[in-house]
Amino acid sequence: MPTVPLNGIDLSYDDQGTGDPVVLVMGSGASRRLWHLHQVPALTAAGHRVVTLDNRGMPPNEKPAGGITLAAMAGDVLALIDHLRLPPCRLVGYSLGASVVAEVLLTRPEAVRQAVLLAGRARTDAFGRAITRAERALADSGLPLPPAHHAVHSALRYLSPTTLRDDQAVQDWLDLFQHAAQPAGPGLLAQLDLDDAGDRRAEYRTIRTPALCVGFRDDTAVPAAATRELADCLPGARYLELPDCGHYGHLERPAEVNAALLDFFAGSEA
Repeated sequence: MPTVPLNGIDLSYDDQGTGDPVVLVMGSGASRRLWHLHQVPALTAAGHRVVTLDNRGMPPNEKPAGGITLAAMAGDVLALIDHLRLPPCRLVGYSLGASVVAEVLLTRPEAVRQAVLLAGRARTDAFGRAITRAERALADSGLPLPPAHHAVHSALRYLSPTTLRDDQAVQDWLDLFQHAAQPAGPGLLAQLDLDDAGDRRAEYRTIRTPALCVGFRDDTAVPAAATRELADCLPGARYLELPDCGHYGHLERPAEVNAALLDFFAGSEA
């Protein structure tokens, strides 16, 4: 696991494969290693060099110099691109990571060849703000949820009804959620606050980088309609909606997500 001092933090990253580079940016409270379950193997097999990184807010950068802001997180991505001397590359961002990628597009569009925004949005709706307030209230209380309750809550929030109706699949997910550590800490709280970064529609309308916005039809955390609205803000962006997946669409339906990424990337090579 390489770690390099960049942009005021000790940035942890992985760099695998050869070929045209793709940088993957994860969402709030999640490790870059989640990309390695499905997306990294598919992309490297297709002939791409794939770089993943941990966002500031994740250990050991829970209280980094410069704070935890979209601008700082975009700066981390760009610092890693510069450190690795990558040519104009493809960026993929998921959830909060999609907002980070959009910030990169606003800051230094010449560094990016194409962008994919999974479960992204240009603004937060009332329910999204309520989720953030509830997560912060729980963290501030210092009271962990019983593991079984945490597992059921996570399944309802992140998975699709299709998965919840599949007895074997939902049991596998419940086991995973029950044994996974419940995220907490100042870095996570700061990342949660970024989930409500205000209304960015006006800024996003200035982005000209070719983009694909992928919505997950059963997503309750970032509704597919919000991702469609994001696509409408980005001049020339494509919108794709995948059925039978919730907020964890890249983990619930990895084959469909990977196919969408590779199809979009191939379109620039035609």
